Amino acid sequence: MAKAPEAKEPSEGGGEALAVVASDLDERTHAEMLMMYRECADSVRFAKSQQWTTTGGALAIFAMLGVLGDLGPHYGFMTQAIIIISMIVSGGSIYSLAIFQFWQQAERGKLNMISERFSNVLRDVRAFLPPREANVHRYILLFFMLAVILTSNWLLILYLKPYIRFGS
Repeated sequence: MAKAPEAKEPSEGGGEALAVVASDLDERTHAEMLMMYRECADSVRFAKSQQWTTTGGALAIFAMLGVLGDLGPHYGFMTQAIIIISMIVSGGSIYSLAIFQFWQQAERGKLNMISERFSNVLRDVRAFLPPREANVHRYILLFFMLAVILTSNWLLILYLKPYIRFGS
């Protein structure tokens, strides 16, 4: 779990003394770093949003394929085509989730590089959640998304199983 930051030595006023060590950056470079930091953080949020959108889109496609398989004609290649399409959607969705995860990891690396050049306060705030714990949280969510997609595809196949005719 997240650990609380270490307490600083008390100052004369009875509060905590937080010695702020400003960055060594000049004003223009600082503004440039802030802009890059903001863009990287926005990219991480966008990629995570795209992961959830991909997961939701795959679920919506599975629902439409289930309705089509139930209400559509139950002869010929129709049901097998629906199952093949569902497998392609699953594969594409999982591939997209992985790409978005790698993109987020690259952007987080940039955030770490940028934050090293800012004040110690920013580094203290970013260090509040240890990197290992943050990675565990991220990969639990990724595993959940993958499990939802694979389980939904499996349920679609089970739902359409009575309509599958082999050798006709």
